[in-house]
Amino acid sequence: MKRLILVILVAFLALGLLACGEKKTLHCDHCGAGVEVDADSNMEESWIIYCEACNEKLFGDNSLFTETE
Repeated sequence: MKRLILVILVAFLALGLLACGEKKTLHCDHCGAGVEVDADSNMEESWIIYCEACNEKLFGDNSLFTETE
């Protein structure tokens, strides 16, 4: 029983690692920090991009990163 659980756990971990897609790094226009996006995203360096910290600092409650309920 323990071996079965261990095998299932290892399989899920392997699937999780394989499911992670490639990332590309863009840079925050305010502080220059790296912002990772999916490699297949159409985002480019020419876009206006802010890291989460700068986004919060610059926009506060009117954040570009809004959470839906």
